[in-house]
Amino acid sequence: MNGITTQIKVGTLGELLVQLRLLQFDVQAAPPLKDSGNDLIAVRHGVFRAIQVKTTTGSSYQTNGLPDHYHLLAVVNLVKDSDVIFLDESRVFLIPRERVMSAPRRCDQLNEYSLNTAHVDGLFSDQRLCPLPDVPSRMSAPTSSTRSSSL
Repeated sequence: MNGITTQIKVGTLGELLVQLRLLQFDVQAAPPLKDSGNDLIAVRHGVFRAIQVKTTTGSSYQTNGLPDHYHLLAVVNLVKDSDVIFLDESRVFLIPRERVMSAPRRCDQLNEYSLNTAHVDGLFSDQRLCPLPDVPSRMSAPTSSTRSSSL
């Protein structure tokens, strides 16, 4: 069996914690089937967001290696003591892409980006980025012209 590096473990814990915390605010988030550069794809009330996750066990985070296309940067500040990570004490921050370069790099200065109802509502309210098309449902009953006479 292949071992898991500390870096992979920390990154994976960060991504899973973002998924769990977003679910508390009715946001469904999951990793894409293929690694296209985004860590998570999140949806709430028909609004989709591509999320990059940066996880740290220290007091600051880095922004190197971000892809060209994403909507939100999730910064996860894991709290740990030796080898034990305290998920309940760990914090998640969501920073809109347009504010990433100007946002503080120290986790203790990111309070305005903390997960809360108002912040999540704002991040998932703008339909301009990813509107759902107005198309007929595939689940509607077929008409006589669309019914197949043979299976």
